[in-house]
Amino acid sequence: MPDEICPVCSGGGKFFYKTGKKGRSESEVKRFFFLCPSCSLVFQSILSLPRPDEELARYELHRNDKEDEGYRNWLGSFIKSSVVPWYHEGNILDFGSGPRPVLTELLESEGYPVFSYDPFFAPRWPDPDEGPFSLILLCEVLEHIHDPLKEFKRLNDLAADGAVLSLKTQFLPSVDSVDFKGWWYKEDPTHIRFYNSESLRVLGAQSGWDLVREDGKSLAVYKKSSP
Repeated sequence: MPDEICPVCSGGGKFFYKTGKKGRSESEVKRFFFLCPSCSLVFQSILSLPRPDEELARYELHRNDKEDEGYRNWLGSFIKSSVVPWYHEGNILDFGSGPRPVLTELLESEGYPVFSYDPFFAPRWPDPDEGPFSLILLCEVLEHIHDPLKEFKRLNDLAADGAVLSLKTQFLPSVDSVDFKGWWYKEDPTHIRFYNSESLRVLGAQSGWDLVREDGKSLAVYKKSSP
């Protein structure tokens, strides 16, 4: 297959993996993935990306309920690791808040000022007087974003000087196609971009964010670059 342009660094992505059973024609294979040798991003081919209506249908199946104790505890862990150490003052943006903005609700119940945005369920972009934001949160969102460079630049425009962007996404376990085949995280058809430490660093460097911390597993923190 011909190379595809990496959506993070514009490098030439090489064919990496395809879903479907052996022997099926390419027209029947549902998903093609490419690996960027420059930044290590694994990304789904532009030819097999889900349509907006397919994404919406999938998201509407999510049962993220505030009454679910397990889900509240999971979000509580994210708040403890990705909000509490980084928030000092100012407004918070919950970017990609989903059909039920439970993270926003939990934060507001603890006294944090939060604006929630979601392209499907809360599509109103913040007005200038609702920002700038000192902390921007992406909790299990980055893997869904078609054009991460564009979105990180938009978020940079909303960010206050010295702002922090804190995110959670499952890191690639390796750039080996055998490992990728058995990786559960790719099975969600709306998960289309997969990162490791290097691809996250490059994404930030290309969009005005310095990667200041990552745990190699699922958490990363950026600080807005100085002018």
